[in-house]
Amino acid sequence: MDVEVKLIGLQELEARLQEMDALAGQKLLRRVLRKVAKPLQERAKAGAMSVSKSRALFHSITTYAKREKGKQVAVIAVGSKAKQRQALAVHNVFYDRRRKGIFYGWMLDQGHGNAAARPWWTPAVTASEGQAVQAFTSELTKALDRIAKRKAKTASPDTVVPA
Repeated sequence: MDVEVKLIGLQELEARLQEMDALAGQKLLRRVLRKVAKPLQERAKAGAMSVSKSRALFHSITTYAKREKGKQVAVIAVGSKAKQRQALAVHNVFYDRRRKGIFYGWMLDQGHGNAAARPWWTPAVTASEGQAVQAFTSELTKALDRIAKRKAKTASPDTVVPA
């Protein structure tokens, strides 16, 4: 289940980001998005803890940055990574078998075949979606203000320092 949030009306913050060089702006956006994604990750982990017997799903939930080739958009994904080593180890020890990935998170959340749905992801997203936009705006403003303060403290090459 992908959730895409579009922010409208943030021209001032966007203009301040444009003033920065591209790499610094991307790093800043990723850092802010990771911070904003933390509550969603914690809620998803809490839901997964109650659903999964082996706790492998809990260990597989992580926050990671994604970027499509050639695009400069910052995307932070919170979800179950199938190849998470610790989660695989927990799963394989608990069930005494060798699996190659934790792939069943969506099946637990949505249900499949005759198995009833045991939602863990949908409630986490629903609870977090209202706070995400406000948190993003406030965190980005704080980060840009910190950078502006830091730049104000450092002397520019054109500044004459008294002897």
